[in-house]
Amino acid sequence: MTRAAPPLAEPHALGARVRDTREATRDLWGDAVVAAVLAALPDAGDRALFAGASYPLWVPERAFADWMQAVWDGPAARDAAQLARWVDRLTDRGFGTAKRALMSLASPWVILRRAGSLWRTEHSHGELAVTPLGRTEARFELRGHPFADSEVAAAAISEAYRYIVFRCRTRWATEDHAREPAGTLAVTVRWG
Repeated sequence: MTRAAPPLAEPHALGARVRDTREATRDLWGDAVVAAVLAALPDAGDRALFAGASYPLWVPERAFADWMQAVWDGPAARDAAQLARWVDRLTDRGFGTAKRALMSLASPWVILRRAGSLWRTEHSHGELAVTPLGRTEARFELRGHPFADSEVAAAAISEAYRYIVFRCRTRWATEDHAREPAGTLAVTVRWG
């Protein structure tokens, strides 16, 4: 089922990610850390959103970026490995059991060919393009999205791309990313 975002001035993502975001944090660090991350959010509306049992269909990306920043500053202790561990858990929660099983059977290229259309089902703004750089390497370019403007969000989404590839019948995967001019995030993922 494709969920088309309504015309929105501000970038939004699927609201279902609210639960995944909060619960990935709880999985790794527990209830007290979830409470601390909630308290660190700069917007009272976002605190209520992430604390609630329900959520709207679409949520501003800014809220997710603020949660990432609070995780980075708080339980991840500004450690890239800890942020990556959290992103991996969030990615697992977001894909669900059935999609994870499918990914474990697919080659990375099965998923990468669909990356742009998959992006559009979960995000109202931004374009994601994937270009092959050989049999075991690809370049992701995310344009026109606020995750390309924040170093923490850029690191998090780059790790998500790497982890998705890693879950697709590979033994290892690495990523290198750079924020480029004109609001572009370039991520190179290699695997074997």
